[in-house]
Amino acid sequence: MERPEPTGYTVQDFDEWRESGTLELTPKFQRREIWKTPARSYFIDSVLKGIPIPPIFIRLGQSPTNHKVVREIVDGQQRLRAVLDFIDDKYALSRAVGGPNAGKRFSQLSEDDRNSIRRFGFRCDLFKSLSDAEVLEVFARVNTNSIGLNNQELRNGRWFGQFKQSAYGLAHEHLEFWRRNRIFTENGIARMLEVELTSELMILEFAGQQDKKKSIDGHYHEYDEQFPQRVRVEKAFRSTIDWISDSVGTELSGSEFNRAPLFYTLFAVVSHRLFGVPNESLPTPRGKRLLAAERNSLRDAIVKLSELITSVRETKKVPQRESQFIQACQRQTDNIKPRRVRFQRLYREAFKN
Repeated sequence: MERPEPTGYTVQDFDEWRESGTLELTPKFQRREIWKTPARSYFIDSVLKGIPIPPIFIRLGQSPTNHKVVREIVDGQQRLRAVLDFIDDKYALSRAVGGPNAGKRFSQLSEDDRNSIRRFGFRCDLFKSLSDAEVLEVFARVNTNSIGLNNQELRNGRWFGQFKQSAYGLAHEHLEFWRRNRIFTENGIARMLEVELTSELMILEFAGQQDKKKSIDGHYHEYDEQFPQRVRVEKAFRSTIDWISDSVGTELSGSEFNRAPLFYTLFAVVSHRLFGVPNESLPTPRGKRLLAAERNSLRDAIVKLSELITSVRETKKVPQRESQFIQACQRQTDNIKPRRVRFQRLYREAFKN
């Protein structure tokens, strides 16, 4: 089987081939178009920002009618169709992309932005003599050797609007926090697990504690086009993380609460103390800051409960009065019932309620 020849073409090149009838966007082995306007808009925004994208796979063929060279798109049809339809003014950018170009069609962009899109260069792999069978074999092998997508990676390819942008922005903004406290490994970060947790923590702030299995996708969908709570949620998220860092400090990385399910509880407790978490009955002053005594008490609570969990793991002996809390830390940790048990135990221990 031949090796592809790496090359590059601009949007203008593909547009000219389309006009001359020498571009085949949907050969028989290609999937049907599935991208909707939000996904297309997100891609166009990436083009305008000059963000690198995966290469386009092209197979050279020959027209049976006029014997001209035809370029068949083996992989990349959706990316090319998104940009070619956009320069044809077939759709306007979703307002969810934000910025000065939100809601605009290609003809409404500035001349510089229009030129930027036309001159955008795609990296391409060019096959000159690949049979249909070989094309199918290549992609069957690629799919066979690929790691299956986790839930957050699937969300990343499905939603593109304001909620997603906030989740990814906040998660990436706090990369050093996740790493320093060993909440996620580098592999976990590469698989977007910190984004998934950030999404859950955002939801917690405006909708209360949720059952992980049932809630995340619904919120991504509901707040894809508009996320009215965006500014408030982002501000509260940053403040909560800052107060956790200030209160718990280096204790967090060596505690049980650096595990993502238990960190969810720690975040919920601090967020409730600062701002009030919806649907929680425990009293809170909503003070927007933690007093020095509260910070010390929170740190002591983390140490105490971590030692309890570790002791039970090592001795297998569960104190009767702690059985419900221990069980909530060990089983179905992302379900709503154990989350509420952990929340109440830590909140009362930290703030003596």
